[in-house]
Amino acid sequence: MSNKVTIEPCEFVSARSGSVTKGFRMYDDHAQAYDNTWDSIPDDDMDVLDKVVSESDNVEVKDMLLFLKENEKGLNIGGEWYDYEQIKEYLP
Repeated sequence: MSNKVTIEPCEFVSARSGSVTKGFRMYDDHAQAYDNTWDSIPDDDMDVLDKVVSESDNVEVKDMLLFLKENEKGLNIGGEWYDYEQIKEYLP
């Protein structure tokens, strides 16, 4: 079971109104979640991770973060891979 976790910072565009919101998509082999309530998207990937950890109340997000911590796994943020050692201080 690979269970690679990905966080993708995103701009969400309404197909009807054209309005744009900001946030992230997060997914692995078993779950997916999103949040489109951010005012802005941080430029630094560790700031993105910190924002996901500190602001998301989504059960799927919390489960994926717990999986990373319990299994000492890394994750992909916006196309860049980060090993567990690089992200562990950010995990809840």
